[in-house]
Amino acid sequence: MADSTRRVVAPGDAEMRFPMTTDIRGSKGSVFYRAHSYHTKVPVESIVQLIEHYTDVGDVVVDPFCGSGQTGVAAVLTGRHAVISDLSPAAVHIARGYTARVDPIRFGQAASRLLDRFAPLEQELYGVPGGRVEYTVWSDVYRCSTCGREILFWEAAVDHRAGQVMRSLSCAAGHGPFAKTDLDWLGSRPVQRNISIDGQRARAVEPVRAVGDELLIDRSSIPYWFPTEPWERWREMWRAQHDAQGIVASADFFTNRNLYALAALWEAIRQVDDEAIRVGLQFVFTASVNRASRRYQWHPTRPTNVLSSTMYLASLNYEFNVFSLFRRKLSTITQMYERTWQAPGSCEVHQGSAESLDWLGGAAADYVFTDPPFGSNIFYGDSSYLWEAWLGERTDVAAETVINKRLTDELGRTTLDGYAKAMSRAMEEIGRVLRPGAWASLQFHNSDDAVWSAIQNAVDAAGLRVEAAVVMDKGQASFKGLRHHQRGEKVASFDLVLHLAAGPRHETCPERYEIARADIEQMLESYVALEPPSRCTTPWLHSQVMRHLIAIGASPAGWSFAAVEALCEETFERKGNSWRLRARAV
Repeated sequence: MADSTRRVVAPGDAEMRFPMTTDIRGSKGSVFYRAHSYHTKVPVESIVQLIEHYTDVGDVVVDPFCGSGQTGVAAVLTGRHAVISDLSPAAVHIARGYTARVDPIRFGQAASRLLDRFAPLEQELYGVPGGRVEYTVWSDVYRCSTCGREILFWEAAVDHRAGQVMRSLSCAAGHGPFAKTDLDWLGSRPVQRNISIDGQRARAVEPVRAVGDELLIDRSSIPYWFPTEPWERWREMWRAQHDAQGIVASADFFTNRNLYALAALWEAIRQVDDEAIRVGLQFVFTASVNRASRRYQWHPTRPTNVLSSTMYLASLNYEFNVFSLFRRKLSTITQMYERTWQAPGSCEVHQGSAESLDWLGGAAADYVFTDPPFGSNIFYGDSSYLWEAWLGERTDVAAETVINKRLTDELGRTTLDGYAKAMSRAMEEIGRVLRPGAWASLQFHNSDDAVWSAIQNAVDAAGLRVEAAVVMDKGQASFKGLRHHQRGEKVASFDLVLHLAAGPRHETCPERYEIARADIEQMLESYVALEPPSRCTTPWLHSQVMRHLIAIGASPAGWSFAAVEALCEETFERKGNSWRLRARAV
């Protein structure tokens, strides 16, 4: 039987496969997704679908913006050889941790010995009579601008009975209400702790009424190295809050108690002789670092997480037991290594710019999948700051393929034009390393039509053409996406995957043309009439508009997220978060 995924193109050209035209779905619940956080991550299952469609066992798969290395994992699982790379030291570290060949049995044994060594220190730092502290809740303390009294945020702003955190607060003398931004920040204080009781599954929750070890530990008494990488004011994610709270270095993002525990663990891991075991343990360590910091926000009724793309410290935050965090991540990552230890594929990870893939010769790739930076959506160097502080390396932010806004020209400010040129160079490298007849898939989304135009121009300049565009549905929105959606912010919840082949655009479309508003309106009306409400939200409809424009070779100019939403407001009626046809149209 003929292979239905292949087709033969013009005489003299290589045999090619048909582009994938079905939407791609993934899940964020797999052990691979949960093993280590990253700012943006494509589910492994989604990449597996693409790799198996476009390649055969033994083929070479390339990803020049590899991020956490999920393309490498997919290649390892499917018997391909991946060559992946990233500019970021943190991304390279995480990708190597994901794709390392680690014997899960020996890894578990080494980790158990390591944790046994730290049992006395854990008892010293987190032990209480009859159990250990699993986490402590800390609250900001402010000064009343009227009478000078201390205002404990935990008492003044949290309605514990209703499970709500108020936006304003008053002092005990009745002055206020105040916005916390109008008050002087005095410090933080532990207010509640969660204790695991020896021999029981139940937890005890109790208030912190007296000064404990969490306040008595002095940073100067920590006998191990810990990072003091400066947190500079020029960073995109620096805020005045950091200045007011005295956060000037990486160590300031941790309580002294957690900094002590992390420093002790890091020192011991660095002394492990077996390289594969050491890589795996360092991977577990960095998987725990963000949650061990002060960035994990407490809320009385719902689970929260570290907010990506911000270094914000909430007025109520967790201090988790570092060793408990490490044990939980160790369990997940051990399960992951059980999946990859005997897997048939392989992966090599390089550090370097996507604009110069020096480790690859021409026509070396049987397939390229990549998920590049989406304009100014994420500032990777800042987002990786705590990981890179512990690793002792830092991203060259001037070389990042992002549109930054706060950097000066001297520090490497990048405008939309600079971003477009960098993406063009990266796409040219993709075109160079693709073998004749091979495919590339570019995952992308942005709410700005100008950024979409830059991507189209980069693809054209590289001598590539879009043969198809499909939606990548990751299965659920990120915590940040849900939070922004609840606030009514314009967040694109879905990505597009552009399937690219070598060669110029079809002669029937020599120039990008402007599509008529009536054509977009008609397309959206047909879509809204047929699809379920869950697929008729503004983010999803914007994805469909971009998909349509890219697929037919039209210009996305004028079709930003805001423009699509404005058209929906004129054409449809809103029901909850979805758009439906007006009654007369039905």
